[in-house]
Amino acid sequence: MKITVNKLLLLVLGLAYAVIILLRKSIYSAGLVDWNTIAILSSLIVVNTGLMYSGGLNFVAYRIMKVTKGRRKLMIVSVLLTSFMAMFLTNDVSLLVLIPITITIGKFAGKNIDDVIIFQAIAANVGSMLMPFGNPQNIIMYRLYSLNLFEFVRTMTPIFIVSLAILLLFSVIFKDDKLESHETGPRPHFYFFGLYLALLLITIVGMLLNATIYLFLGVILVSIISLLLFEPQTVVKVDYVLIVVFILIFLVMNSIRLLITIPTFGGGVQTFFSSMLLSQVISNVPTTVLFGKVSSFAVLSYGVNIGGNGTVVASLANIIALRNLSGKNFLKFNKYSFLFLVITALFGYLILFA
Repeated sequence: MKITVNKLLLLVLGLAYAVIILLRKSIYSAGLVDWNTIAILSSLIVVNTGLMYSGGLNFVAYRIMKVTKGRRKLMIVSVLLTSFMAMFLTNDVSLLVLIPITITIGKFAGKNIDDVIIFQAIAANVGSMLMPFGNPQNIIMYRLYSLNLFEFVRTMTPIFIVSLAILLLFSVIFKDDKLESHETGPRPHFYFFGLYLALLLITIVGMLLNATIYLFLGVILVSIISLLLFEPQTVVKVDYVLIVVFILIFLVMNSIRLLITIPTFGGGVQTFFSSMLLSQVISNVPTTVLFGKVSSFAVLSYGVNIGGNGTVVASLANIIALRNLSGKNFLKFNKYSFLFLVITALFGYLILFA
């Protein structure tokens, strides 16, 4: 059996929780898991599976990318498109949709396209930071701090604009060469695509209005039934393991919070840097759960969102990008991702504390 990243996370978190059960002498305590958040994440995962397999997103994205004739233009278009899609479809899903198209363009052009994929990974982390539904850590914080959409976007807009501007600057000064592709995009199943766009909209609006868990469970049920009716084989393509991983993240990290004290030293600067650095080791979603509701939403949000770049494990989006690079090019990925992390961390510090 092939060991995927999600299965490895499942194994590690499962073993960690087994140890915690022995230490706490309790299998489960009320409040460890935010089941409403799990329902939101699960509905997004199932709905996005339908969107991917409808062929609609691939068709639209491919047509946009096909107009590019050189690497630099492809880089700029990829950064903008990935950032935009990550705002609404989450950072990892945007990469799952767009990276295969980028790889196809590279194959038909006969060029190594790794640098574009690396920039797409960074763009996915940048775009997803702006919206409360752009990534799992934002969904968690949005609910934890009882924010509204305007408050969230207003807080994240400065670092988003700066980060996107830096990434576009990197893209503009990147070495250019000619890319040509005559590949035609797939024909989408428009009815299937339209249904899942509607379900995605319902999920997003429901989350913004703090809807009951039954709405999201209903979306999941309708999604699964639709998959069975339209494309039965796609039901097994839903990332059920990732859903279990999110549940285990809550169980493990909230249990750890009951056993130890998080060393934030009570200060905003320390929280900003410690959450960013911890994200490099255990990823930004577990870090968000582990820190819980600290005194400042902005400080924690900047820390874990900026901290999504850097190491390969800092974000699931990074892992998705890396496994699609030819030769698993760690060095090239780390060079760009760490440089971007250092620059945006400096700007984040200035925005928050200067």
